[in-house]
Amino acid sequence: MIEEVAKLHILALPHTSNSRRGVKYIARLYQIVNKVGYIKMARRDGRIVGVVAGFGKLILTLAVHPKWQRKGIGRELVEELKGKRWVYTEQQSVGFYEKVGFEKILKIGKIKIGRA
Repeated sequence: MIEEVAKLHILALPHTSNSRRGVKYIARLYQIVNKVGYIKMARRDGRIVGVVAGFGKLILTLAVHPKWQRKGIGRELVEELKGKRWVYTEQQSVGFYEKVGFEKILKIGKIKIGRA
């Protein structure tokens, strides 16, 4: 399962430095997060099409298969996370997070936004 999540991560987020390190590296990161935090997956037709991972109130990553983007998968995953949440994200993702109820807090390189 973790290897499938890692492959999805790389497919959805190929531009990140972690993705360029390969499936084994990403899988190891998800294994660590799973020990101290959470990994939630969205499945369609028996396949993992989206994943959100983090610990405490911090979302570390949200990845949705490119063929499933803009179909509510990301929203579904984020809305399953109850209570106040935080995420540091790139400018290109701010619109999505604002649509699901996050507010921009500050901008220092990456954007930190939170949801009450």
